[in-house]
Amino acid sequence: MMYDETEYVAEIVGFDEDSDIAVLKIDATGLNAAELGDSDELVVGQEIYAVGNPLGELTYTMTSGIVSATNRTITTEEGVAMNMFQIDAAVNSGNSGGPVYNTSGQVIGIVTAKYSDTGVEGLGFAIPINEAIHIANQILTYGYVTDKAYMGVSARTVTATIAEYYGMVEGAYIDSVNEGSAAEAAGLEVGDIITAVDDTTISSASDLTNAVKSYRAGDTAELTVFRDDEYITLTITFDEKLPDEETKEEEDTNTSASGEMQGGQSSQGGMSQFFGYGIY
Repeated sequence: MMYDETEYVAEIVGFDEDSDIAVLKIDATGLNAAELGDSDELVVGQEIYAVGNPLGELTYTMTSGIVSATNRTITTEEGVAMNMFQIDAAVNSGNSGGPVYNTSGQVIGIVTAKYSDTGVEGLGFAIPINEAIHIANQILTYGYVTDKAYMGVSARTVTATIAEYYGMVEGAYIDSVNEGSAAEAAGLEVGDIITAVDDTTISSASDLTNAVKSYRAGDTAELTVFRDDEYITLTITFDEKLPDEETKEEEDTNTSASGEMQGGQSSQGGMSQFFGYGIY
């Protein structure tokens, strides 16, 4: 719906669930396109404006504020890590998807999230427009985002309690390694526990997910691995995550959440029931 209340039916061209970005198409002519800015030039203290529909009913509401921080890695309730910039403009339910403008009227971001808790104010987050455009162009050209990093393993969380009970360490326990994958080429084996990716400490399977998402296909990283009661270092060059791998990850994660095991039992036998499951 446009500002003059003209309505159009939109076609979904494609979307990337991890980044919360979708490309929509409408059959219309004579519309004025928004001017895009350069989110790489954002600085803390810069004045910005957010536009959205707070509460889902107060349409075309504008709020003002500043850029509070840049390059924030925010993990959503779904466990997805995203790179955003922080703003203190008022953001409420219904603002998501709305633009963030600079003082020249250029779109520099897309409102995506806020931190909501008692006593917390002014913690809103937006996707940088340069990243959003990169993702949109990938969707338009290939139908999906082509440069997502992929290891080719399934992993489970080793909690502190389990680590102490079984004489292990906290981290991401490798439950299976895909044949021909980057993980296999790096020398990862079933039963390995990843405790770090470069300088990022890995204490859970979700930590591994977030760490991998900070890389692109073709990037190289050092893995700190606990194997046979000692730490070793492996070098991995990430593969590209393909759409069918994302679909499989979703299906396996949903099945695991229902309590069913996926990918077979771990080599540690009964302890596998304690692990959270994911594919990376």
